[in-house]
Amino acid sequence: MTVLLPRRIGGIRVLERLGEGGMAFVHRAEDPFRPDRPLAVKFLRVEAAADSELVQRFLREGEVLRRLRHPNLVEVIDFGRAGSTPYILMELLPGGTIKQCFGEAPARFLRRLLPVAGALQVAHEAGVIHRDLKPSNLLFAPDGRLKVTDFGVCLWEGGEGTRVTRSQMVVGTLGYMAPEQHGDPRNVDGRCDIYALGSILYEFTTGRPYSQVQLPPAAIRTGFPPRLARILMQSLAPDPAKRIPTMAALADEWSQWLESAESAGWGEEPLPGFSRMDIEQPTVTRAKSLRPDQPEPPEVRLDPYLDGLRTGGVGARRAAAEGLQQAVLPGDEDYLLAALGQASEGMRFALVSALGAVGTAAALPALLALLADPFAQREAAEAASLIAHRDGAPGLALPALHEPGMGSSWRWAPRARLGDESWAKALAQAWAELSPPLRLQGLEAARMLPESSRARLRERLQPALERAGGQVQRLWEAL
Repeated sequence: MTVLLPRRIGGIRVLERLGEGGMAFVHRAEDPFRPDRPLAVKFLRVEAAADSELVQRFLREGEVLRRLRHPNLVEVIDFGRAGSTPYILMELLPGGTIKQCFGEAPARFLRRLLPVAGALQVAHEAGVIHRDLKPSNLLFAPDGRLKVTDFGVCLWEGGEGTRVTRSQMVVGTLGYMAPEQHGDPRNVDGRCDIYALGSILYEFTTGRPYSQVQLPPAAIRTGFPPRLARILMQSLAPDPAKRIPTMAALADEWSQWLESAESAGWGEEPLPGFSRMDIEQPTVTRAKSLRPDQPEPPEVRLDPYLDGLRTGGVGARRAAAEGLQQAVLPGDEDYLLAALGQASEGMRFALVSALGAVGTAAALPALLALLADPFAQREAAEAASLIAHRDGAPGLALPALHEPGMGSSWRWAPRARLGDESWAKALAQAWAELSPPLRLQGLEAARMLPESSRARLRERLQPALERAGGQVQRLWEAL
């Protein structure tokens, strides 16, 4: 059925159609007395106009936005009915959606989103919750400002204080909806918009939707800025009570990160595999919360990776473990030991490896106690040997790592690192019985022996290896 829409709304001319959605058509419009001001008019579809609740929601969007004023909220000029057709007359935003900025460097993209958080703060303070933030609802004005649009399913505690949403409805867009929106959509607050902004930031800076991966950003993009990762994961906390509480607090966290030393290396260059965009917006100046030489506390830097270790599958835990290894700093030992004491089986290997990187002799009892743990014994042996070797005191760990003869193959490298001469002798004696893969593994481990032990082993193996050829001979010659 052809629907004849009004060609005029008062003195405003309705021109060509720009687009349409499930509930509305959008047309370009023109004010003959203000040709310099581009306009758009949204008409409710005739089939939707038959539902009084949808009409009420549609017109409420116009009323809400007429009441709200912020440079980063779409401006509504008028709303009402043209004949029997509900309409909203608003500014035209011809600059496209934020989708064109997919893949920008984290700081660059965050500068675009920061004013949006300010606009939503104004909305929240007026009792308006958007509930459907997504990339297609963030549009650029001609001057490059990013504006929030489409408040059609907003929750508004205004006017008569009514909430025009049925409790059975699911309000929002999958992928950006907070978990609590899957229940009664009337029982939400501004924290659902914080979750949505976090989802957008995560997707646009890692390249993967958070709803699909449920991992810390460093598990997707190795080396993702640790402090920004902490802010991002706190925005995405499933429990609203653990989420950043207000848009003002979120904007403050973002602003402080943008002015931190960490953001400097993430401000201009796009992440690998993404295209660089050229739209510029200035950085908001804000006082720094930390000096460049003052690291963030371990719970800030490390908790996102621990969350990934708790919730991810095997591959995801490995990725989170790599991120944890990069984020740890000297001085994190007590925090890591406390976390290890409460860790599940699938987390221990990562915490043990992190302790190997930054731990001291104080960590050795906990590490050596894990030599019988099948989930972390390899990492525990490696970590204990690294700490004892750094301290120049192999006797702190070697007795616990020692076994008769060659022993378990996963202990070979740790024992060699600590100069276990009995292992080097056992390798030479057992050489003829070892399989080719074990020979290679033994020579790789032997490269960690002290120089004098390597020389003696090379001499013992010379008769068997000087004409062996291949990788075995190359490893022997490198001893």
